[in-house]
Amino acid sequence: MEGLALVIVDMQKYYLESNSVYSEYFNSLYPGSLTYIRDRAYNIVIPNIKKIRKSFNIHKLPVIYLRLCGSNPDRSDLHRFFRKSYEDGVTAGFAGVYPLSSEIHADVIDELKPDAGDIIINKTTFSPFSSSDIDAVLRSINITSLVFTGLATSQCVETTARDASERGYEVYQIHDAQTDYDDVTHEASLFSSRGVCGGAIYDTDTFLEIVMHSI
Repeated sequence: MEGLALVIVDMQKYYLESNSVYSEYFNSLYPGSLTYIRDRAYNIVIPNIKKIRKSFNIHKLPVIYLRLCGSNPDRSDLHRFFRKSYEDGVTAGFAGVYPLSSEIHADVIDELKPDAGDIIINKTTFSPFSSSDIDAVLRSINITSLVFTGLATSQCVETTARDASERGYEVYQIHDAQTDYDDVTHEASLFSSRGVCGGAIYDTDTFLEIVMHSI
């Protein structure tokens, strides 16, 4: 299928590794709050993203990684919610809740490390359409359809998917290649956004069989 790209949203070390400042800070506030999202990521989501990415590589289709991270040392460029968490973390003795783009914890996890030809787009908001040149990048390579994976379903994934739909992109949601902080929120997000995003919600194997097999 011409014009198809895979989007891997925010599968970064600071979200998914237990030794990050982000993990330590939020576990201090809400013990166990990251358990579901992390377990689902490693047991279900990451293996499925790998399968989808392999298919995209075979078909020589673009893979796009989104990274949520700051550029300004004081994180003044971040969305106000992320900036507040950063500032509250500093006050509580957890400096660096949201890393700078140059820091190692901003990197994509090693299990999904980008290849040399992949596209990496940094953003400072829930959706890259609000804080990056992603629209111009996608149009420059004639992308018309986006396949969404990553985290968190109800936050950065859904916001980006809605923004993409508003700009005319066809949206595919892969429900078992996304994760959220609990199952109810994950399912509710997919349900609530399907009218805006077109309702193309697949599990990984069905997507590979129906959509990728037709290429």
